[in-house]
Amino acid sequence: MRPGLAGLIAPLPGLLLLLLLGGCAIRPPTVGEPVLGPDRLAVEREFTAAMAQRRQRLRCLDAEVEVSWRSLLRSGMLPGYLRLMRPSRLIFFGTDPLGRPVLALMVAGDHFRLVVVPEAKAYEGPLTAEAFRRYLPGGVDPELLAESLFDWFSGGLPFAPEIVAVYREREPGEEGGYWLELAEPRYARLLYLPATADSPGLVRRIQLFERRGGAPTQIVFDQYRLVSTEDPAEILPVPHRIELLARRHQGLDLTLRLSEMLADCPPAADFQLIVPRGFLLEQVQ
Repeated sequence: MRPGLAGLIAPLPGLLLLLLLGGCAIRPPTVGEPVLGPDRLAVEREFTAAMAQRRQRLRCLDAEVEVSWRSLLRSGMLPGYLRLMRPSRLIFFGTDPLGRPVLALMVAGDHFRLVVVPEAKAYEGPLTAEAFRRYLPGGVDPELLAESLFDWFSGGLPFAPEIVAVYREREPGEEGGYWLELAEPRYARLLYLPATADSPGLVRRIQLFERRGGAPTQIVFDQYRLVSTEDPAEILPVPHRIELLARRHQGLDLTLRLSEMLADCPPAADFQLIVPRGFLLEQVQ
């Protein structure tokens, strides 16, 4: 990977949230009282039903987005536009403060294309390419990223749904929630708030632990607001603020603020990213 591209891609693992940390881990400390027997089964069934409903009803998103990041080495902000279609289509356009295009990124299935306007260059290849894989933590399979891409941005379940333990949360500010520990990635867990009379069940936080232990990487879904789906009679809450708190990647703290969100599905042709005339296209492996 050439230095110019590396500098631009460095914040993109956070931008996409598909590059989140995972892998094998030392078992983390518990976060509440274990829930057992019929009570545990009831929580699992409600959670499974809520995630299935979200997958079925929420299939597309497009929004204005402001991405800001801070680490030990750098900080910055990039406004732009984000469009997603389940399960594996993404297109992001980033602009400078004057609204001029800076970069564009497309993910379609298991391939990506990145257009870097200041360099007059474009890069494309499979998600399994070394140039892409090197920004993934150990243990993350790039071949599975496309299937989880949409859920990272919509408050869904980006993992296999096998639950190995349930705990009643004990942290202040999340009364009534449950921590669900998942089989894969090992010891990953998420904070789930069950449905109420006013809201369906919501994922509020995901924690991912590394092999050597220590503080987890956290993904926080916040500022849920109702968004109309393609069926006008159905609305679902979708997070409008997503925060990534990472201990690796120089302690990255990254926030996505989404606005003007819609859930209508556009034609697949709207996810095409054409390399501008005169730009050099480089294949990466």
